[in-house]
Amino acid sequence: MDLIKIDRELNHINMLVKPAYPNPINFEIEKDKVFRDKSYNPQFRYAPYKSTLIRVEKKLLKLKADNSIFGRLLNQRVKEFLAQVNMIKSFGSNTLTANSTKMFGKPNYELIMRCADLLKLDYEDTSIRHTTMSAIKKFVDILRQYKLNYKVIEREMIVNANFDVAHKILYINKNKKFTDNEIKRLIIHEIDTHIARSEYGKKQRYKLFVVGFPNYLITEEGLAVYNEERSGFLTNDILKRYAGRMLAVDLALNNSFSVVYNYLLEYFNNEEAFVLASRVKRGLSDTSKPGAYTKDYFYLAGYYRIKDFVRNGGDLHKLYVGKIGTEHVELLNYI
Repeated sequence: MDLIKIDRELNHINMLVKPAYPNPINFEIEKDKVFRDKSYNPQFRYAPYKSTLIRVEKKLLKLKADNSIFGRLLNQRVKEFLAQVNMIKSFGSNTLTANSTKMFGKPNYELIMRCADLLKLDYEDTSIRHTTMSAIKKFVDILRQYKLNYKVIEREMIVNANFDVAHKILYINKNKKFTDNEIKRLIIHEIDTHIARSEYGKKQRYKLFVVGFPNYLITEEGLAVYNEERSGFLTNDILKRYAGRMLAVDLALNNSFSVVYNYLLEYFNNEEAFVLASRVKRGLSDTSKPGAYTKDYFYLAGYYRIKDFVRNGGDLHKLYVGKIGTEHVELLNYI
């Protein structure tokens, strides 16, 4: 099949398939139950997936590129989209962990040991916190300043913020109050990294630079964390939280929510421990069972990858041609 046609088809599919980020529809209700009983394991519920996914899956199964460099990248990305579809279909089922591990992998022993000491970092947050509406205004002002036509919408979700690049929407957690530093950090993370790479990707010949190259996401999140550090916003509390995410993934694979949550309470307050435990148990329905949504180890693992990339002489500017991974830089001259 023609490479340009497959490239355009993947861009269309990217518009139809939302990111594989499970968001329980009863998150706040289950949080109240946990705060009343630390041994309680949430029973998360999810919105049913749309029938569009079945049509997308059928389209993906028909896409087959040649064995050229770009063709192999397209074929790998097709496989990742199929894994993403399976991930979304498995929300709330006992196949979630297998699909998550297939899509994202899981942290190895070296990574776990590397970040364990970070949990011991001390910090004290005495900053004034802004309401969600105040935070949204700051994001809107920055997007307008950058001349980026993105909507900013508040919604109930586990994470503080994420963006839907296909539909140009930046989502903000409606239940979160943000400090000035958190807002500035999120601007670096979401706008100056994620949205910037997407916008530069639109200037390239192929849509894959916007859709994302195979396994681009670990570089994406690692670069965002690295940019936080360069801008002075990777404070002890943020670094400790990233470490908590990775260790929570490792724990959740073999333990219940309550085990993960109570372990994290040794290092974080109730709210932070609950969010961290929920992030790695999202996608599961009965969180008393072992299993995890494993993406959260990407932040620190990707951060270490970017630091190694720079240490070895890598040019960060080349990572802004679009949504590529560090391993793709050497391929750019052949695409």
